[in-house]
Amino acid sequence: MRPKRTLLLILLSLLVLTIAVNVGFAQGKAKGEFKTTIKGTINYMKELGGYYVLGEQPGGEFMILNQDPKVLEKLMKSKKIATFEGSLKGAEWLTIEKIDGKPYSGTATSK
Repeated sequence: MRPKRTLLLILLSLLVLTIAVNVGFAQGKAKGEFKTTIKGTINYMKELGGYYVLGEQPGGEFMILNQDPKVLEKLMKSKKIATFEGSLKGAEWLTIEKIDGKPYSGTATSK
């Protein structure tokens, strides 16, 4: 009787373990970045690492990872509301791909 109970316990444990592992693999890895569009203005604050987008839609502050000071300075001085397309890493690190539909490239900083 004892060996049957031990064998059953081992099989049940393996079944539970197999189910848990499969559920973990089924979820896959969460992506660290996702595409977004933000309408807002460019601002600068040295303490925050340079240029950032002050978003109106959605609201918030988004630090720009790929800063091109010539382009961003000009846009900041104009105080124009622009549309920024790119990808967010985390909640606030923005890599800009387009500004008002025009391609944008800047040097990515390490964050």
